[in-house]
Amino acid sequence: MKNNDMRQQLVQLGNGAHAMATQILGNTDDAADAVHDVFAKVLRKPHVYNADKGPFTPWFLRVVRNHCIDLIRRRHPGGVDVETLSDPGPGPQTSLEIAQRDQALQLALTKLPDLQRQIIVLRDYMDLSYAEIASVLNIAQGTVMSRLHRARMALKEELDRHG
Repeated sequence: MKNNDMRQQLVQLGNGAHAMATQILGNTDDAADAVHDVFAKVLRKPHVYNADKGPFTPWFLRVVRNHCIDLIRRRHPGGVDVETLSDPGPGPQTSLEIAQRDQALQLALTKLPDLQRQIIVLRDYMDLSYAEIASVLNIAQGTVMSRLHRARMALKEELDRHG
């Protein structure tokens, strides 16, 4: 892949990578730093990506995810179990309802285990395919489907619990 093509894809992936990093790290500033670090690393060594092993997007998001996990491990040197980590202009009434719904959804997402949050963000916010999610999370495609189902059910339960 040419360096200019890679830069263009990185720009397109920026917001999605930041959203995923925020879900993992729990802080937008740390997420921005992590994504910036990965951008710099990838641009310094573009030859590390091998197109024969799969598409760029899942590969890049896996690099971002792994970098975030490494940051968490450095924060908690005793060891962290990675499996358990951390609108247009409608009327005022509609705007309030949308804001309350979004706030409830974000709160419910924060209560889910990290892997459940990540899989929901990758599928429902970033619209990645099951195969791409499997590549990012380094799990089997069938596992993606079952984990996504469980994550959505857990999210629904959390939303139901808090009205």
